[in-house]
Amino acid sequence: MNTNYDNRRDVLKYLYKGSSKLTRNWSQAYQDLFVLTMLDGKKKGKYLEIGANHPTDFNNCVLLETEYGWKGVSIDIEERFVNLFNTQRENKCELADGRTFDYVAAFKKKKWKTKQLDYLSLDCEPSMVTFSILKSLPLDEYRFSVITYEHDSYADGDTARDLSRKLLKKHGYQLVAADVCNGNNPYEDWYIDPNIVDEGRWRPFESQGAEARGLFI
Repeated sequence: MNTNYDNRRDVLKYLYKGSSKLTRNWSQAYQDLFVLTMLDGKKKGKYLEIGANHPTDFNNCVLLETEYGWKGVSIDIEERFVNLFNTQRENKCELADGRTFDYVAAFKKKKWKTKQLDYLSLDCEPSMVTFSILKSLPLDEYRFSVITYEHDSYADGDTARDLSRKLLKKHGYQLVAADVCNGNNPYEDWYIDPNIVDEGRWRPFESQGAEARGLFI
């Protein structure tokens, strides 16, 4: 199900800097607009995208890159998507398994000096593989201001989802929107770093099992 925003018919509930100029988004379930709303339309941010998939269709970071000047590290395990991605996007994608990828080396290659990155998009399957990737991240060394985590509980059950929640809570992240639905399927959790995102921004999105479009429109 595609829930893209279209300013010809839609009105955003919550505005951020630059939102009046937005004509559309790309994410499947408004993940890109969640990031921009939480970070008040931040420009020149930094992202880590695991499971990049298609360079534009349902992509969580293309809007951040093309309209807001973000830079990122993107990886995917499927060569066909990586090849397509690298013909269409300025920020390139690496062919890699997220469970064994050297994230710290990739950040250093980008010459990122900050340990506070703006966005983590984790969109892989099946759910236990996604959790294995989460555990492999340098969470003790780097933090993310916003996280969208695909757990696919509607298909895979609650085990991996519950493990991911326990781990991210341990690292101090606030679960804002739990079991975000695309259509009728609960498949993602959305988090913020409460040390970075003001409560006034994330509190209106606090929900359980909400359909993504309804959070924004």
